[in-house]
Amino acid sequence: MIPPRVSVIVPAFRARGSLRRALRSIARCGLPAELVEIIVASDDGSDYRAVPGLGQRLVFVPHGPRRTGPGPARNRALAVARGEVIAFLDADDEWAPGYLTALLPLARRHGAAFGRTVVTDGGRDILRLPVAGERLRLTDLERTGGSFVPLVTRGLVRPFSRHLSQDVRQVAGLLARMGGSAPVAQVDYRLRLNPGSITAAAGFSDRVALAYARHIAEIERGDGDIPAPMRAAVAEVFRQKARLNDAYRREAAPGESFYAFMARQLTEGD
Repeated sequence: MIPPRVSVIVPAFRARGSLRRALRSIARCGLPAELVEIIVASDDGSDYRAVPGLGQRLVFVPHGPRRTGPGPARNRALAVARGEVIAFLDADDEWAPGYLTALLPLARRHGAAFGRTVVTDGGRDILRLPVAGERLRLTDLERTGGSFVPLVTRGLVRPFSRHLSQDVRQVAGLLARMGGSAPVAQVDYRLRLNPGSITAAAGFSDRVALAYARHIAEIERGDGDIPAPMRAAVAEVFRQKARLNDAYRREAAPGESFYAFMARQLTEGD
C-alpha cells in the first residue's frame, strides 16, 4: 500500500451540513487519491463516516460528546497522520481546484507554503488575502486580522494550543521558525463564514481577548520553540490582533462580522 504524501487534518464540530462540500474539494486537489489521506477528528461525538463521499483514504478519529475545541481535535488527528506533509481544512471551508498541486512543490522546497485566503459570507467574497505572489509575513497577521492556512512539512508542525486563536499561534510560530515569512501560491483557501460557528457567538470578542493575553504571556515566557530573537515579533502579532478586536467591539456596525469589519477597514485604509 502506497503511504500518503499528504495528510489532511479536518476537525469536525456540528459539521454534517458542510463536511461533504469540504471533502469534495479535497477530491479536486490535483493529487491522486492514493497519495492523500483525510483525517476527520470528531469533536462532538458524531460518527462522520456516515457522511457520503468520504472516500477510501478516510481516517476517523472519534471523541466523546463533550467538545474539546479545534486545537485538541487537530492534535488528535496529527497523532495518527502518516503523511510527509500536513494540510489543514476546516469542515466549513473548501479548497480551490488544484490546491495541493499548487502548494506541494513550494512546501517541499521551503518547508511550508500558503494559498490565498478568500473569506466568503453568504455566497459573496468579501475579503482576499494576501496579494498573489507576495510572501506571507508576521505583519500580515497583524495588519489584516486574517486567518491563513499552511501546507507544511511534518517536521515544522507543532502541537496546537487549547486557547482560542490557536491556528494563528501555529502559523505565527511557523513563520518565526522560517525566518519570518513563507511563499504564497496563486490558489485559494475559501473560508466560509458560518453564522452558527463559535466565532459568531455572543461574547466571542471578550473570550478571544482573554486568549490573546494568554498567548502573549506564554510566548514571552518562552513556551514552545519560537526562536528567542522572534518572540517579541510573535507576541506583537497578538497585541495587534487585540487592538483590532478592540476596534471591532467599538466600531462595528450592528450584526457586522469581524471579517466584514476588516474588509471595510482595509478598503478605507487603501
